[in-house]
Amino acid sequence: MKGLILALVIPLSLGAQTPTLAPVDAPSRVVVPPNGEPGSAIVISGTVYDASGSPLRGASVYVYQTDARGYYDPANPRASDTPRLKGYMRTDTQGRYEFQTIRPGSYPGTRNPGHIHYHVLAPGHRERVFEIVFEGDTLIPPQWREQAKAEDSGVAIVTLSGGGSAGPLRGVQNVRLQRQP
Repeated sequence: MKGLILALVIPLSLGAQTPTLAPVDAPSRVVVPPNGEPGSAIVISGTVYDASGSPLRGASVYVYQTDARGYYDPANPRASDTPRLKGYMRTDTQGRYEFQTIRPGSYPGTRNPGHIHYHVLAPGHRERVFEIVFEGDTLIPPQWREQAKAEDSGVAIVTLSGGGSAGPLRGVQNVRLQRQP
């Protein structure tokens, strides 16, 4: 009887997770937060490349994050499987994507740097799952800085520049996907 209950619960809980694959007709540029969302505006852009350095058209880019307070959802701050702030994109003909958002906060009561999660996938390529953090965040541990040097790392450090009268802070996050074996 316990096995039957477990078998019924697992598919239901897995089905509740937000999909990580962008719809085929998703745009290459999105605005993640709703109007009036508190926080510092940022724009992240980049290009998705294949292993040889050619841009990948139509690659799926899914991003999600916390709000400026570090909450995925006000009712459930740790609900990373159903985030409120998320965006789905497909790269344009030159492999480019861009999203406008707010700088995410650190999880309340932790020393985890504010970050944005990425899931990037293209047909015939391995999915790349990682997160970006922002240069200058004092919560970035030294070992993350070392890990970020590897191309296939689970973390990347993005430098934001501009801002002020020039508009929102901007950063670049290019992604290289490896072919599936």
